[in-house]
Amino acid sequence: MSAIANDPAAALENAGRPSPGLLRRLPSSPIALVGLALVLFWVALALLAPLLPLPLPNAQDYLAMGHPGSSAKHWLGVDPLGRDLLARIVWGGRTVLAVAPVAVLAAYVVGAAMGLLAGYYRGWVDVAVSRASDVILSFPVVVLYVILIANIGPSPLNIVVAVVLASAPGISRIVRGLVMVLMHQEFVAAAYLRRETDLFVMLVELLPNCRGPLITDFCLRLGYTTITIGTLGFLGLGLPPPNPDWGGMVKQATSMITVFPHMALYPTIALVSLILGFNLLADGLTELSQAD
Repeated sequence: MSAIANDPAAALENAGRPSPGLLRRLPSSPIALVGLALVLFWVALALLAPLLPLPLPNAQDYLAMGHPGSSAKHWLGVDPLGRDLLARIVWGGRTVLAVAPVAVLAAYVVGAAMGLLAGYYRGWVDVAVSRASDVILSFPVVVLYVILIANIGPSPLNIVVAVVLASAPGISRIVRGLVMVLMHQEFVAAAYLRRETDLFVMLVELLPNCRGPLITDFCLRLGYTTITIGTLGFLGLGLPPPNPDWGGMVKQATSMITVFPHMALYPTIALVSLILGFNLLADGLTELSQAD
């Protein structure tokens, strides 16, 4: 797991360090390359899904329902409703890779704004943001997601809203800590001497210098959000049917898992491989940032 998630002090130690070549030095990290390869594999499948010679993800083959195992027509077999597993896995990846980045980006916009205001102005602003974050972070994450989705209903937009509400406080704490360290740097003093506005200092001087730790945390949160989407789907709170949903596919196959384990195994492998890719990429970026 990333050092930023497990040890906030690691993020503070990297504050203000120049990392313009962080992404350019990505090939020097074998861990990051493996993670990037896994992520790009699923991105490529998601983008090429409409062009691949696969059945439609919701098309039912009633003849295959009696023999749901692998065949020449259905390489990974079919699900309990006779739908092609490979097609649903590929299209399910398309859904995950559309929802997860949007949700994490939205959480970063809200969380970074909260952290910038708290770290820059301190005082009552810091107290208000910190106490609000404490209240949200006091809830177990899964319970918070279940409460939110169960009340507002399952949909891609509601998943984004739930991720923003649950993740923004953690992001704000990282940004707040980084900003509080960067406020003592000379380039901030120079900006004050030039009489730059507070907004300019926050967005141009402070936020770009937080990018190293935040890029790493962003990759890690993509993995967390992918887990969340899969968990919600398994609990019946994910994307509404018949949309392909890896977690929902596993749940649907549980009644037949002892007879046809492949129905649950293949979507589970897909989910694990994508999460592993995001985590390895985050770990590789952490190693590169610590080597600066």
